[in-house]
Amino acid sequence: MSYIAYIMKKGRLSERRRRRSGCLADALRLQLDACREEEGLAAIVVSDELGFCVAHSGGDGNHDELAARLPMLADPRCRALDDDDGELQPPRAALAVTTFSIAGAKLHACAVKEPAPGTDVLARVASGFARLLAE
Repeated sequence: MSYIAYIMKKGRLSERRRRRSGCLADALRLQLDACREEEGLAAIVVSDELGFCVAHSGGDGNHDELAARLPMLADPRCRALDDDDGELQPPRAALAVTTFSIAGAKLHACAVKEPAPGTDVLARVASGFARLLAE
């Protein structure tokens, strides 16, 4: 099934076309908003490899703290050493983290939901970022 057929089946074609922006930062946020709303997520945060927040949607204002921890959360070696500081992140069961590269830059994306989110939404985030940043 083509992507257009898929979004027409889901009834998202008209909604998606009304929520566009010529500003890259706004377009990235709108893409995250759409993913978050469709999946019923509390938040989505994307950071660079240094832990700086690139974009976010939703959440309770702790996106910068979560973005700072994403490089460590994405690294299996660091997860074992994590002190589970609950002030900076939701419980691990509520997080899904992935890493993707665009034009040689490594980005980390995190979906926050209770119970734990699936990784399909993160693949959609990576695909949307690749498309928007390639324009």
